[in-house]
Parts: sequence; structure tokens; C-alpha cells
Amino acid sequence: MAQEILALFNEAVRLERNGEWDRAETQYKVLLEKNPDYHLALQNLGVIYAKQGKHADAIPLFSKAYKLHANVKNCYNLAVSLYKHNETEKAISFLKQTLSFEKKFISAHLLLAQAYQKLGNDEKTEVYLNNVIKIEPNHKSALGGLAMFYYERNRFPESLKMIERYLILYPGNAQLKIIQSEILAKQGNYKASANLLTAMVKEDVGFTHFNETLQSSWQEEDAIAKESLERIQSKAKKKLKEFKTKLELSKENPDEFSPPDPQEALDLSLLYLFNGNPEKAMQYLVFAQKMKEKSDSDGTS
Repeated sequence: MAQEILALFNEAVRLERNGEWDRAETQYKVLLEKNPDYHLALQNLGVIYAKQGKHADAIPLFSKAYKLHANVKNCYNLAVSLYKHNETEKAISFLKQTLSFEKKFISAHLLLAQAYQKLGNDEKTEVYLNNVIKIEPNHKSALGGLAMFYYERNRFPESLKMIERYLILYPGNAQLKIIQSEILAKQGNYKASANLLTAMVKEDVGFTHFNETLQSSWQEEDAIAKESLERIQSKAKKKLKEFKTKLELSKENPDEFSPPDPQEALDLSLLYLFNGNPEKAMQYLVFAQKMKEKSDSDGTS
């Protein structure tokens, strides 16, 4: 019996490695009918389901595998499927158990950050992203995640620091360059912001193809940064639509239209950046700079 089980398992593993998931699934099920507590078969069948997004099917398999053999792999697999199945609180519990097996398990720290962001717990999100940086100072996903985490919360110096670290190690990310430019402008460094935008317009293809690069620049583990950028882009589209409506109305009632102040001009610059219009972005950046200079001049005279 033991030899038959082992033969079934080895054949299922071979089929799985060859990408023959349907046949591997059948083989694992045959094995589990003969030995329902074979934890490696439970684990591997759960992985097949998880890879196909069938987390409702994967969860009971991972759960049973974990009860039979409590280790870091079974615990983490269960946590991931629970998270993907929107059982966030349960996922957090098993992710913390995962860390009890292996304190420096980076994937668990990252997923905890994502889970807490999903729950709106900023403090814990920041803690777990920083945990990753402590373990691996140049971790790409954590640097990008913290950069966007700080930006969305108007913590611009911290965001800029993370972006600069990220771009030194991993140059070429158009979205983070856009954020970097906007932060520089918000801090009053218009010249550096304009120089960065000018270079991007000339050299960076991704600068004018934001949607495509948003998908290609970020991996699954970059969820925090990617979700932040998607939120910003969504808000940008909405605000830009409102501004264009305001402009249209101003043609009918020009006396009621007031030009944007420096901060509004900066915001419009970012809106156009995220909608792939660098020329308009530069116009509003220059306008913001001139308005700021005029305001400073009026204030000192």
C-alpha cells in the first residue's frame, strides 16, 4: 500500500511539473481517496487550485495539511488563499503564525502590510513594510510600497527619500518619476521638477503610456504601490473631468471663472501627467511657478 501511494504521488508530481494540472489533480484525488491524510498531496492539490484562482477549493486542503503538519509552507499557503478569498482577518492570523515559524519570512511581512492596508490600518501597514526594509534594505516592493504609502498621506519628505532610493537601485519606473517630480514641485523646487519632466518627455516612453507601464512595471508583490497609483490615477481622471467641465462653463460665463492658484496648478500638472499629457503638465507647472513667484514678490513688497 505504501509503495502504491508513493507511486501515485510521484506520478502526480511529475504531471504537475509538466503543467498537466488536470491530470495531476485527478491523480492527487485518487491518492487522497486511498489515504486522506497524505499531507503532501493535500498541499500540492491546494497549490494547483490556488494557481487557478480556486481559493475556496484550496482553503480546506491547506487547512487540513496544516493541521496534519504544521510548518511554515502549509501555514503561509493557507494564509495566502484566505487573503485572496477576502477572509482578511483569518489571513492575518495565519500570517502571524507563519512568522512564528520564520521571523524573517519577507513574503509574510509584505502580505501582512497589504492585509492591514486593506483594513485601513495605516500604523500596521507601515510597520510591516518597514520590517521588510530592516530584513532586506534594498527590497524593491517594500521601497515602492513605502514611497506610495507616504505620498498618499502627504508625508512628502519620507516619500521622496524612498523614491530616490528606489530609482537609484531600480531606474526607469515612469510612475515613480512622476510622483518624484510632483513632490519636488510641492516642496517649491520647481526647477528640479521641470528638469525631471523635460528629461522624461524626451527619453521615457513610459511617461506617455502610463496605463501600459502601470501594468508592466509592477509585479503581484508590488500590490501596495500599484493600488496606490491606481487610486491616484482614478482620482486624477475624475478631477480632470471636473476641471474641463469648469473650463467649458467659463466660456459661457467668463466673469465667473477664476484661474487656478499655485496649488491648484500643481494638482492640474499631476492630473495631466497621470493622463499621459506631458505638454499640458509642463504648462501648468510653469504657470504654478510664475504664480508662486508673483505671490512671494507681492508678499515681500
